[in-house]
Amino acid sequence: MLQRALPTTLSSALSSAPPISGTLPGEIGITTEWEETRMSADVLFTGGPVFTGVGLPLEGMAVSVVDGRISAVVPEAETETLAGPGTRRIDLNGALLAPGFQDAHVHPVGGGVELLQCNLTEAENAEQALAAIAAYAAANPEESWIVGAGWSMDHYPGGTPTRQLLDAIVPERPVFLMNRDHHGAWANTAAIRLAGLDASTPIPRTGASSARPTATRPAPSTRGPPSCSPR
Repeated sequence: MLQRALPTTLSSALSSAPPISGTLPGEIGITTEWEETRMSADVLFTGGPVFTGVGLPLEGMAVSVVDGRISAVVPEAETETLAGPGTRRIDLNGALLAPGFQDAHVHPVGGGVELLQCNLTEAENAEQALAAIAAYAAANPEESWIVGAGWSMDHYPGGTPTRQLLDAIVPERPVFLMNRDHHGAWANTAAIRLAGLDASTPIPRTGASSARPTATRPAPSTRGPPSCSPR
């Protein structure tokens, strides 16, 4: 299945998109004339069924995207009226185009506390996250633990940053940072040792470790709750 995570879903876009000529098959019917003043598509998806979130996927339809938002869903025969010289065309080659399944929510108390800690939510890459951690540690020399959250798995190879990255910027104090989905944690060597974790520590049945340890060095990072409390 091919999914494209755009800022709006296909189903909601249908109600706000520029008018569509013709009638869509299935449970959706929109019959109006196309506006001549519309913008050319930045991206056109063609060649595959389109799931709008209502009924069965639509066959023979194309999806137009302008400025990162879905602008229209039209019969493929009309795509030339949407295309401009800079339009990028993506052939789905029979794959299903579906709305991106997105979720955004916050736990108010925990989210508020994290804003007072080492907040990495605005980091756009690994370098920015490490710079933010180093800056926070330097600005808070009295804190015995550096705790916080917000790093993104896609900024690191395999989704798992290593303890050595933290050791290089905060070598003495323990560091424990939850990732953005709060189902994984990144810790430095000091924190791992305080937790009593080493190469011989069994992985919990309900957890996992991204460790690549040796007999003399602790695991580089852990997932699941640590056995110590950062107080």
